[in-house]
Amino acid sequence: MTTQTTQATEFHYVTTVQTHDGLHNTRAGLLTVPTGSTRAACFQHLMNQLVEEYSSPISVLYFALEPNQL
Repeated sequence: MTTQTTQATEFHYVTTVQTHDGLHNTRAGLLTVPTGSTRAACFQHLMNQLVEEYSSPISVLYFALEPNQL
């Protein structure tokens, strides 16, 4: 049996959203995704979490995504 290993890349993100009732939420964290994932896929993953938490619609006021290494 062979074991496949998937390369992963860790990103640091900061996002600020406004909910339908005017609440602002800023959060930051780490997102580990398979190497080669797109910025759009990372953004959609984070937005899906926020919509699940706050419902829709939400407006994105700020979004930053950078590799978590110097």
